[in-house]
Amino acid sequence: MKEKEFKDFIKVLKLLLILGCIYAFMLILECIVSSIWNLLLFLAIILVILWCYYRKKKEKTYAKGILILIILILLAIWSIGPCVYQRHIAQMEKTELEEKQREIEGKQYMKKMEEDAKKAQDEVKEESAKRKAEEDKSKNSEKEKNSSTQNYNFKEDRDCSDFRNASEATEFMKKSKAAGFGDHRLDRNGDGIACN
Repeated sequence: MKEKEFKDFIKVLKLLLILGCIYAFMLILECIVSSIWNLLLFLAIILVILWCYYRKKKEKTYAKGILILIILILLAIWSIGPCVYQRHIAQMEKTELEEKQREIEGKQYMKKMEEDAKKAQDEVKEESAKRKAEEDKSKNSEKEKNSSTQNYNFKEDRDCSDFRNASEATEFMKKSKAAGFGDHRLDRNGDGIACN
């Protein structure tokens, strides 16, 4: 069991190493392409390697080529190393900035959602208040209608001086007739309008 875990651990380490090498290669390639000096240095290294290979095939000495190659590689490290380091730092800062930006956007989104929910609640409260006011108004108007009907005592004999206007007297007269008490002599000319 432990051997299997150890093998899995080794596989993960190899994978991480491969990913690290790919990342470093991409940064090095970026630095080589970004500067003409680095590009020329890289081409010189390739040419010296080819020259050493050609000299080896011809069975000639290539010690000078190796010395030149070592010098060129040291120059490349001296030139490309700081560039790779700066690009790596810039990439890390960019990642941190992106994370902060995402965090800020998330907070703004949550704040907006809370404001929208609050607005929706306020709208619902306003609508319910309007409905309640309308219901109260309709109940009050029904009560007024009912109270105006209940205040009438059809058994008492009334005349035109008991009412504020002709329409109120006509309403009383119609309700009195409907209740079976007659028109109380309010409609003298028989046209259906009281007190005219």
